[in-house]
Amino acid sequence: MNKVKTAILTISVIIFSLLGIKKLIYIYQAKDFKNKEESILNESIRVLNECFDLENKNKRTLNKSIKLIEYCLEEYGYKN
Repeated sequence: MNKVKTAILTISVIIFSLLGIKKLIYIYQAKDFKNKEESILNESIRVLNECFDLENKNKRTLNKSIKLIEYCLEEYGYKN
């Protein structure tokens, strides 16, 4: 009977260890995905800000500004 208890305990420890390892792998994958997504978004923001040319916004008419924004979004918008 003692060997059965030891076997059950050993199997339980192995199962819980595997579940814990699986959970840790999932957490790290989720973190990595979030970091990649933030990196892509930050790069898109940087490129769009450069394209919008906000320093010279007062020198353009409203229509030219709208056309520039449309062009920038089509050309450099967020891409998956």
